[in-house]
Amino acid sequence: MARLTNKKIENLLETGVYGDGDGLRFRVGRNKNKNWSLRYQLDGQVREMGLGKYPIVSLKDARKKMIDAKKMIYDGKDPLEVKKELQLEKQKKKITFKKMCDEFIKKFQIEWTNKKHTQQWTSTLNTYANPIIGKLPLDKINNNHICKILNPIWITKHETASKVRQRLERIFSYCIASQHMKGPNPAAYKDNLQHLLPNISKIINVKHHRSLDYHNVPDLIKELQKLKITSSYALIFLIATAARTNEVIGATWKEIDLNNKVWTIPASRMKMRQEHSVPLNNIACNVLNIIQKHNSSDFIFLNHSKKSHISNNNMRLLIKNKFPEVFKKTVPHGFRSSFRDWAEENHNFSRRAVELCLAHSNKNKVEKAYLRSDLFVKRQHIMNEWNKFLIK
Repeated sequence: MARLTNKKIENLLETGVYGDGDGLRFRVGRNKNKNWSLRYQLDGQVREMGLGKYPIVSLKDARKKMIDAKKMIYDGKDPLEVKKELQLEKQKKKITFKKMCDEFIKKFQIEWTNKKHTQQWTSTLNTYANPIIGKLPLDKINNNHICKILNPIWITKHETASKVRQRLERIFSYCIASQHMKGPNPAAYKDNLQHLLPNISKIINVKHHRSLDYHNVPDLIKELQKLKITSSYALIFLIATAARTNEVIGATWKEIDLNNKVWTIPASRMKMRQEHSVPLNNIACNVLNIIQKHNSSDFIFLNHSKKSHISNNNMRLLIKNKFPEVFKKTVPHGFRSSFRDWAEENHNFSRRAVELCLAHSNKNKVEKAYLRSDLFVKRQHIMNEWNKFLIK
């Protein structure tokens, strides 16, 4: 077979495929476009790979590409797969953090029990992370960028900074697992950021949720009952049931069985993703009976202006504005600790029954496998005793 020449290529106008030897082929299309390709055999299979358009790729260039491809084949590599990998790497370099951030939230928001988590994730990342790394390709982001995000708030807003770091770490872990970037994770704390950021425990006292001494809770209940507003009813209900804030504010009438005094929270709204039945004592039932007279919404604790349920902030602001001295000592979630202190210090209640009142999971897998009862009757007794204490 005669090899191709530059002059011959220029004069080729007839549609067809013309060989140059060693699998190098020159194709003239019906629209007179001219392209190079290489036909080769690997592992018993015939494959063909494009080498580019003529005249952008000259005869000399095409032969060089053919030689390079033959070397790969000799080394046991498939040049077509190598080409695909290179193209994929180029695409990865164009993927920004913002794009992967949006993809992560869209994909994993189904896991979050509270719909507001999506808003919180988006808000914190848009406020602190995206202005610095949002437009950067993933492979250009390192731990120095993460420090630039966290340094301004690491001490002054440490709780927020901690959430931002954790969210960044999760997103980067997703990027690494999905092969959009290589490790290590730039937002990991251990053996990474711990050496770049101040040890917060040596600077400030990081505390858990503030909680009110349980001896003072009955007086607060009396004051709350005088207010007769949605947020005060919600706070009374939260204290009476020892439930989590998100469980209370998102409660619906469908979950309530007033006849049997049971509040059944579906697994989708529980932190541990397990359905939870809450025994309702008299204080909790009284709140429901009062609200039911004026509420035709699906949500029990309705924010009338937004036509949705109230927020955690509604209860928090109620304490802050109406009971400033109490606010110095507690937040809504802290009443769970008040309940637990009362239960442990004054009664011989079963530890497991108390933990179930708080909807805490059993971390001992062996014990959990054998203890399948939810101890509802015992929990009912505990919540009724709590009711007696609150109205004394």
